[in-house]
Amino acid sequence: MSGTSRIGTGSRSIVQGIVLVTAGLLFAVPLVASASFGFTLPEQGLSLEPIRDAVADSGFAPQVLQSLTLALLTIVASFALLIPTLVWLHLRARRWLPLAEALSVIPFVVPAVALVNGANLAFRVTTPGFLTSVYSLVPFYVILTLPLVYRALDAGLRAIDLRTLCMASASLGSGPVRTFFSIILPNLRAALLTAALLSFTMVLGEYVLATLLLHSTFPVFLVQIGQDRPRAAAGLSLITIVGTWLVLSALTGRGLSKHRTSLPRSPDLRTAS
Repeated sequence: MSGTSRIGTGSRSIVQGIVLVTAGLLFAVPLVASASFGFTLPEQGLSLEPIRDAVADSGFAPQVLQSLTLALLTIVASFALLIPTLVWLHLRARRWLPLAEALSVIPFVVPAVALVNGANLAFRVTTPGFLTSVYSLVPFYVILTLPLVYRALDAGLRAIDLRTLCMASASLGSGPVRTFFSIILPNLRAALLTAALLSFTMVLGEYVLATLLLHSTFPVFLVQIGQDRPRAAAGLSLITIVGTWLVLSALTGRGLSKHRTSLPRSPDLRTAS
């Protein structure tokens, strides 16, 4: 019996190793190919000239800054919409949570083209100037990132005893507002970080909505320079992917280390009194 279990364990380890190696190759090979194409020139070998030309373009800095601004505004808007809603659902209307979760996946079902066409029909008549502003992308990005942000925040709320924390805070004399900012948000630090990172990466790489609404963002810039300077586009895409991955790894590692450090401690409710 023990020999059979060892064989089963060994086979499972081999399968896991094969899956990890395959996944690593599928992730690494396109990156290596992009690096080989983007950072080389014919008859010159390794060169940063394509990247320098792209960075020197007059549209590079404004569109990067614009995409970063849109990402930050999307995170703020998503948190302002979802955190109070989910807290209320978990405290007062838990029976509606399955319905809210089902509704949150609708952005995965509705194509971006249909979303933009519907918004055009609605806003061109009522507020025609709205869609001409680049900040009109923020509501669309909130909808686009809704499924991932919702699940990250919902998982964070399910991981804590929200009702007990609120009752304990109220027994110490705190009102709802102070309980929300002093008790609930600090306990959601890991979930907030995860949701923010997911939203940031999706907005930073979103191309379809910006193109359909005729706005210039960093992904649109990459596609535009890729038509004339494909090596520069490949190099910038690689830098964006690797840079985003490094930022995500650093922030995630920092968040996990703080979580482990604070794990043995009980929630400090005295600050709410």
